[in-house]
Amino acid sequence: MEKAFDRIEWSFLIKVLRCFRFTDDFIDLVDACVRENHFSLLVNGSSTPFFTATRGLRQGDPLSPTLFILVEEVLSRSLTRAINQGLIRPYYSKRGCPIISHSLFADDAILFLNGCETSIRGLMSIISRYERAAGQLVNASKSSFTVGPSTPIGTIRRIQGLIGFSRGHLPFDYLGCPIFLGRRRIHYFDALVGKLRKKLAGWKIQLLSPGGRIQLIRHVLMSMPLHLLAVHEVLDTVLQTIRRICTSFLWDGQLEGPRRQRRVSWEKACRPTNEGGLGIRRPQDVFNMLQKKLVWRMRTTPSVLGSFVSAKYGEWARQPADIKGIKRWAD
Repeated sequence: MEKAFDRIEWSFLIKVLRCFRFTDDFIDLVDACVRENHFSLLVNGSSTPFFTATRGLRQGDPLSPTLFILVEEVLSRSLTRAINQGLIRPYYSKRGCPIISHSLFADDAILFLNGCETSIRGLMSIISRYERAAGQLVNASKSSFTVGPSTPIGTIRRIQGLIGFSRGHLPFDYLGCPIFLGRRRIHYFDALVGKLRKKLAGWKIQLLSPGGRIQLIRHVLMSMPLHLLAVHEVLDTVLQTIRRICTSFLWDGQLEGPRRQRRVSWEKACRPTNEGGLGIRRPQDVFNMLQKKLVWRMRTTPSVLGSFVSAKYGEWARQPADIKGIKRWAD
């Protein structure tokens, strides 16, 4: 969505709150918070007279994300109802798997549906009605559609003509994670390695003490890959690259150039401080922990992902497996 928070219609927001059966006192309080605000602009160092807004939610307000999610719930339920009524044909999935038609996170959305003309027209009709009611606008320049590798060129052109978006290709990034088909490739994770190198490039490495480097590795560098490691099975090569970056930063004080002698091995440096180590977490240990946590959550917590994996891959997702069943548990 284009400027999603700034385009929210206040009247539509109030209607949504009433549909969710919030109390009148709460609705009046929200209405007063979003309407009673004044703005002034700085033009060439001088402030303009104050003026009021006519729509939109203020970004940075702790209440704004919750209100936006409630408004976006209208789009989510509209898509679900259209699928249940047969107006939109969902993307094919194995029998017994729950239908996953969309994923919404703030102003980022990814939709899954059949490429037939009826489904596309139904989708565009729902989006158009949502835009008119909520004041939202799809950012066509940042939106795209992706089809299978064997899709005929005629079908691709027909879809492009119906939705007006450009064609995208796999892999692409969604919420900071690469979405790809087939085997994992090292270059799918180049963005993660690039972020680490870019972060180091902005630091005055030569002016940092060894203790300062240790703290930056523990609290900054090792926290940057957590999101990706929690949802993807990252290649060991990528984990080794992260380790080399941290090692070079710790002992050499630089990413490029001659290597200095390592005072202690990386394994000893990753031990807890009470065991004589530096308290740095090994990327491989962090990855294994997060993957086990993901499997455990899918087994024990009701979720769409857990239901999908359980239906697609069978009994292993519902019952604890023996040592020969799941390699992640065997580790």
